[in-house]
Amino acid sequence: MGRRQTMQEKYKQQMKAYRKKRMKVDNTPFLPPDGNVYVMNSLDPTKEIKIEVLKTHTKQHREVITSLACPVCGNPMTWDSKWEAFICVKHGEKAIYEIVNKG
Repeated sequence: MGRRQTMQEKYKQQMKAYRKKRMKVDNTPFLPPDGNVYVMNSLDPTKEIKIEVLKTHTKQHREVITSLACPVCGNPMTWDSKWEAFICVKHGEKAIYEIVNKG
């Protein structure tokens, strides 16, 4: 059996959990309201490309993009939260496409 916690220890533990949750960054790729998704190649950021959404799912009443079609080869690209972009490795070199807001 463990010992009982004091009120101050409970408070410190709750605040630590609250700060940890607050510092967490959410980079989920949500689908824009109009449904048109534009991406930019990270290696060539000169032009925006309109791209086809292949798969979505609903999270907290919003549509989240699961996979996009690659503009070069057409294969599905997967989301990489570390890069905060969609990545395709099917056509030789690694292509990284970031979602941009058209407007």
